[in-house]
Amino acid sequence: MQLIDKSEVCRLFGGNRPLNASTLYRGIKLGRYPRPVKVGPGSSRWSREECEAALQAMADARVVSSTSAIGDSSE
Repeated sequence: MQLIDKSEVCRLFGGNRPLNASTLYRGIKLGRYPRPVKVGPGSSRWSREECEAALQAMADARVVSSTSAIGDSSE
């Protein structure tokens, strides 16, 4: 398991406009982003694999909702 820090998680989800840390933590509370792994007192890291899976799920959901929107307009 590869662990990444908060700044890298923010870049992963935000692309060339990284997420603000508050947005990341709000998304964690809502279940949108994976929870961090506590690696020590005051130190957290995220599993790169979990973050990439969450990002892929977001992309897959976007494709599904776009497809259903196209199907809805033809009715």
